[in-house]
Amino acid sequence: MPNCDFYATKEDHEGLLTWLFAEESCDVYELASDFEQPLKCFRSAAEVLAQFERSYPNGKKWRSVHLQLYVRGAGPAFEPRRVELDPVACGGATFRYDADGWGLVQLYLGSASAGDERLEDSHTNHNSLKRAQSWSDTVEEMGDVGAWDFAKITSFSSRLNREIRKRGVAKVGSRAVLPGALKLWDIGVAMGPYKPGEYTLQRLDT
Repeated sequence: MPNCDFYATKEDHEGLLTWLFAEESCDVYELASDFEQPLKCFRSAAEVLAQFERSYPNGKKWRSVHLQLYVRGAGPAFEPRRVELDPVACGGATFRYDADGWGLVQLYLGSASAGDERLEDSHTNHNSLKRAQSWSDTVEEMGDVGAWDFAKITSFSSRLNREIRKRGVAKVGSRAVLPGALKLWDIGVAMGPYKPGEYTLQRLDT
């Protein structure tokens, strides 16, 4: 399962998303819709970044935005999957929509709000053909694995991961650290489990 773990701020995400939309190789969906609302398909970096301005019931802003990328021409026509909900457990809501499919590429974006002591990690990932085949009998609602072009999907995800790493200015562990995230590290903000003073960060420009 090809993946890329990295640390980035909303400002870093803006640059990456601008590149992603300019490339025009994929459609960008939210992972799951709000209750009883259609699934969002984003058309610009600004639309995605606006999700970070949303708030939890406790008033704190979202720290992560989970996206699913549909690589154009690499699978069957995309259709959101309706998920039935228990209205007792979900405030009266009876359904939502999910973006799922054997060949979708996950792009999960983490962030930190003012005053946070930790920056959430970001990452990419997707199924390999082998993994999808091994699960196909268990998750029948996701359809035919053979309908997906995993070579094309892997080519896209490799470009995405290269772009992320190219934007990195440091590394902590094996994870790329983008410029905005490095500024947070320098003022004492942890990168996930990595805390300044406990872990060594490798600056790539020195």
